[in-house]
Amino acid sequence: MFVGRALYLLGMAFVFFSVLGIIMVLFSDSGGDIALLIFALLNGLIAMGVGDIVIDLNYRQRLEKRDKEV
Repeated sequence: MFVGRALYLLGMAFVFFSVLGIIMVLFSDSGGDIALLIFALLNGLIAMGVGDIVIDLNYRQRLEKRDKEV
């Protein structure tokens, strides 16, 4: 459960800071490289998805274990 939540929170942090960076690059005069920020955004979305899958699998296993005991 800890791994799933940690992945989800790490993904949220990546998404937040990459979106913030993309907005800052778009409004800056320097015209910085946006490709790295887009890859960071995709990495954050993947981490959030994997974290959500791990949390759901753990929850389903707990429900199946509880149903077998009853």
